Amino acid sequence: MNSPFAREHYGKGREEGRLEGKASVLLSILTERGIPLSNADRERITTCTDPTLMDIWARRCLTISSTEELFAERPGA
Repeated sequence: MNSPFAREHYGKGREEGRLEGKASVLLSILTERGIPLSNADRERITTCTDPTLMDIWARRCLTISSTEELFAERPGA
């Protein structure tokens, strides 16, 4: 993997894999906790491309009681 093109695409692939893994774990936790998820909620989680936002959701999923709380712009909003 000597070319900059290959390194760039390899890095993007790794990041996409990390996000897919986080989404999978997030969905599992929400399901285990009994938080109802619509198809739109699942899609929003699985298509998220912002690692920071995914980390915020991962922390929130441990304490929230609804997807409205999960996706709130500000905690408690």
